[in-house]
Amino acid sequence: MKDVAKDANVSVATVSNYINGKKVRPEVEEQVRQSIEKLHYVRNAAARALKTSESKYVVFVLPTVWSPFFSELTFWVQQYLNDMGYKLILSVSENNYSKEKSYVKMAEEQRVAGIISISYSDLNSHVPANIPLVSIEKDDTGMFPLVTSNNYDGGKIAASEFHKRGVTSAIYAGTLHEEFSPMIARKSGFIDQCNNLGIHYSILDVPSSKNTEDFHKFLNQLLESVKDKEADFGKLGIFAYSDEVAIHIKEKLDEEGIEVPEQVQIIGFDGSKIYPNTRLTVSSIRQDVQQIANKATEILDKQIKGNSEREASRIMVPVNFQQGLTTTSI
Repeated sequence: MKDVAKDANVSVATVSNYINGKKVRPEVEEQVRQSIEKLHYVRNAAARALKTSESKYVVFVLPTVWSPFFSELTFWVQQYLNDMGYKLILSVSENNYSKEKSYVKMAEEQRVAGIISISYSDLNSHVPANIPLVSIEKDDTGMFPLVTSNNYDGGKIAASEFHKRGVTSAIYAGTLHEEFSPMIARKSGFIDQCNNLGIHYSILDVPSSKNTEDFHKFLNQLLESVKDKEADFGKLGIFAYSDEVAIHIKEKLDEEGIEVPEQVQIIGFDGSKIYPNTRLTVSSIRQDVQQIANKATEILDKQIKGNSEREASRIMVPVNFQQGLTTTSI
């Protein structure tokens, strides 16, 4: 800033006023603008935040961007933060606990305005209570607000949609990580509704797709289960805990010549599209990603501005069924 002031032949205070949007004389404004362009001056927002104790940066911690759901969520979180005058610092953890903790440490050291996190570890237990934070999907501490889809209803809806389409036998393909409360809710909702509707069901545990060998074993196990239920073809459904798993299942059945949805119907969970104007490849329980982002950023903004008490509120966002190519039309 001193170099700009010297080049424009004005005081440092004048340059500061110009940068911060305060009124300066038109001829002086032009001198400062030209000097800034000439010297390629870039305002140090981080330093300003430290000086004023006011930051406009929000750290967004999430496991990955390699899925339509997380990519769409990132888009909407950034949109809403921008509208509120914040800048997003994207921090991809790859489900690595050490990385997650390093991002929290960075947030503390840089005095960011707040954090939005999607973590399936106990990350929140390491976040100081004085840092504004909103969790998406999981918060076991009871200290921070949580925004999540109504996963239990999602499971119920999946069973109901199968029932409407004549399914009498179903397989639930769910994660091994039973400590993930959203997954427990999806499974519970599906099982409860199957029992209510008289749908016979079995359960298969799904390992992480990152573990290629174990995941292929799961797909082969599922294929054998499907073949064992050949008498139920036309009335058999598979509910997968995610669209990713549902897509892999469909590909496996396609390879074996088992027709989807004529012989076996499949429903996934997430409902995010690869591109905005394309049709869903798998029928799915759609999470309202835009609403999740809206609620999370809205709550965080109120925390940052001190406009709300630090309550660990729980917001449940409704889900709905989206017809794709893996269930019959009704």
